[in-house]
Amino acid sequence: MWQPLRKFLAPGPELLSFGLQMLRFIGLWGDRRQVVRYLLVLFSEFIFLIGPKALLGSDKEGFDSTARNIGELIFLVEVCISIGIFASRRASFERLIVVLENILRRKWPRNLQDEIYRFHRRMEFFARAYALYIGFLLFLYNCVPIGSTIVKLIRFDESERSDFMLVVELQFFWFDIRRNVVHYAIYMAFCFVAVSCSAYQSTLKGSVIVVVTQYGSKLFELISKRIDAMRSIERAADRDRELREIVKLHGMALEYVQHLESTISFVMINQIMNCIFIWCLMMFYVSTNFGPNAANVMLLFLVLMGEMVVYCLNGTALSEQAAGVGHAIYNYPWYKESVAMQKNMQLMIQRAQRPTGITAAKFYFVNIERLGLVTQASYSYYLILKNRF
Repeated sequence: MWQPLRKFLAPGPELLSFGLQMLRFIGLWGDRRQVVRYLLVLFSEFIFLIGPKALLGSDKEGFDSTARNIGELIFLVEVCISIGIFASRRASFERLIVVLENILRRKWPRNLQDEIYRFHRRMEFFARAYALYIGFLLFLYNCVPIGSTIVKLIRFDESERSDFMLVVELQFFWFDIRRNVVHYAIYMAFCFVAVSCSAYQSTLKGSVIVVVTQYGSKLFELISKRIDAMRSIERAADRDRELREIVKLHGMALEYVQHLESTISFVMINQIMNCIFIWCLMMFYVSTNFGPNAANVMLLFLVLMGEMVVYCLNGTALSEQAAGVGHAIYNYPWYKESVAMQKNMQLMIQRAQRPTGITAAKFYFVNIERLGLVTQASYSYYLILKNRF
């Protein structure tokens, strides 16, 4: 592994160090006056990508071209809306970070301290690896059209040359980006800036939203392990003290999930609703235009599919780990403890019986079952489009 890459993947010493660095760079963490950076990102996307696509279209006939144009437009808008919702819930996210820091700063058994440290390093590695993954897809997303265009310029005369391959299908103002080399170069320069801004926001979704969701699952897992470890504590007074600490931790973990839900629940409903439309439109385009022109569409499909799978897997893990606290209490020999301890355990069981997880704007939980329903709905709409057009 190259030394620069190894250095980049090395975990930072602070909690969510990479994700918070990315947020700070874009103006969504730290000094609130720096939010102008985020507004500049949105401005570049709307001026160079979203605006031309929405107002001028793709300048190509056929429903397949229209399907691609609409699918790409929804994808670009979805990313902006998701991070825009996250930015509007910044206060909830800041409280979430405070609660997480307070939980991890409490006194933990030595073996769990080591586990927390390893988990922190794993999450930091995941955040950096996800950024590299998006960066690699961004590289392919831009290089495939450029490479195809260069081959056409070298191998064919202007009279024999087909249209240049575009990064994003659109009519770029008054430029002839399909035949004129200079216009194409200008389009690619501005398009690269706008697409990079969109990729940066997609990276935030994985390096921040996914990571804080995984921390929620880990908190409940650690609490379950502390409950199981109570069996090895001999003195009743020590067990009572440990249980009181566990009850406090459980309450703080539930507060963490409340802030997490407040921060990302509307991000989830936006993601799910748009995924259905984007997937069916992209599947239709790829099925009717399989070839070099479909490469970039498939890359966008891969990004969106990866996000949905990760969201749903982590949503399922969070719900299971939260319910696991109740199972750990139930399997503990609580009947041998004092009445006061039994009441504390009953309180935790009652808390754990309430469904806990990530919801899509309170309508339904985000989990593996929801992923299956979204996939099924997208494929059904794709079949309707295919039969109709």
